[in-house]
Amino acid sequence: MKHAHYLYLALSIVGGGFTAYYVFEGMQANQGHFDVMAFMQSTWVDNPYAKSLTCDFWTGAIAGTLFMLAEGIRIKIKYLYLYLLATVLIGFAFAFPLFLFVRHRKLA
Repeated sequence: MKHAHYLYLALSIVGGGFTAYYVFEGMQANQGHFDVMAFMQSTWVDNPYAKSLTCDFWTGAIAGTLFMLAEGIRIKIKYLYLYLLATVLIGFAFAFPLFLFVRHRKLA
């Protein structure tokens, strides 16, 4: 795909937007504070479907993060640490497509 990098950029914007929206919604429910424990516990509710999605996400996020690290070093992407930091501070749904956008442009 000649313009696949634009799809990656769009996915990064959507992923970051939805992530931020729901974090802010959770903060409003918690009087404007981010509760790390409530955030972590919400991913392991007593629902097998939610647990399935949580395991799916973490497996993919770990594999994707290792890919970002290995591929970023291999093709010498500048400021690689920023994508890893964005994964932790913003979300994998933002950082990974953004990394793919930059990777695709670097390889072109």
